[in-house]
Amino acid sequence: MSRKKVTMQQIANATGVSKYVVSKTLNGKPGVSEKTREKILFVAKQLGYYSEPTLTSTSEKDESKSFILVVIQNQSQNDSLYWGKIIDGINEGLNERKLGMVIVIEEQNIEGLIRLTHLTGIIGVGHLSTDVLLNLAQFQVPLLLINHEDPVIQADSIYADDLDGLTRTTNHLLGLGHKNMVYVGDLTFSKSFYERWLGFRITIERAGLGDYIQAPVDLIYNEFFEENFIEWLVNRLNEGEALPTAFVCSNDDIAQKVIRSLRQSQISVPSDCSVIGFDNIDSSSYFDPPLSTVQVLKEAIGKRAVSKLLWRVENIDYPPEKLLIKGELILRKSTGVPRGK
Repeated sequence: MSRKKVTMQQIANATGVSKYVVSKTLNGKPGVSEKTREKILFVAKQLGYYSEPTLTSTSEKDESKSFILVVIQNQSQNDSLYWGKIIDGINEGLNERKLGMVIVIEEQNIEGLIRLTHLTGIIGVGHLSTDVLLNLAQFQVPLLLINHEDPVIQADSIYADDLDGLTRTTNHLLGLGHKNMVYVGDLTFSKSFYERWLGFRITIERAGLGDYIQAPVDLIYNEFFEENFIEWLVNRLNEGEALPTAFVCSNDDIAQKVIRSLRQSQISVPSDCSVIGFDNIDSSSYFDPPLSTVQVLKEAIGKRAVSKLLWRVENIDYPPEKLLIKGELILRKSTGVPRGK
């Protein structure tokens, strides 16, 4: 089975930068920081951009160096910034322990990697198919999954604590006086999106406001999201229902799409309604208005994944464990008291 050609977009997704920055780096053009340039060149080499690689450790000087295989889901541009920071954390954790790293993307020929030697363990990043996970199990080394579980595979997993993050978010909005709140997110997109919806719903129920729970705005998370959201909004208002005082969004990208859609509909944030996201991606701090969100400690998740995987190497007989990393509520200018208060 031949290996698919690696694209600049795949390198961008794996490093959390734009395709334009990758292009500048690979073509030797100025305007890219040294740290970013080194990361792009490293990942490009590991993914096999320059040639069909004989995959070994990240160090050519020490062919016996132990290393970790990192398998990344085939990402969209929407979430590449999120995963890029986690990869940074993994890399930092491995560097501290003098371990190498090989990165592959899910769609590459994983079966062809079975010949790798000095492999200590595997970290799966994001949603990986059951077929891919079964192929990884053939390596017979410890496997850890980030933001994913599979009932067929026995593996440790590590997540951002989505339930806790939405509990804090919702409690904050309730404290401001919000009751007419709506959750926005595709519940089938990922386990994290569904967990965040549960945190939102459970918190409202525990506050004794179960009658205020509304059906989520469960729109497919794709390039038509803003168009579909505006259609949902127009239909709601035409049916005589009040505009929610707050939109609680499953991530920052969706929150920004919601704000743009509201602005097109002549609805101001936060004076007409509040909007809050999740993840604290870089653009959230300079978005208009700056976005309230939950800070996911992405680098910490990556580093913790390394330490947990290496613990598993020495404790192979213990049952699989699931770790949750709590985030931090970041309050900016997209949230405020409900209109009229």
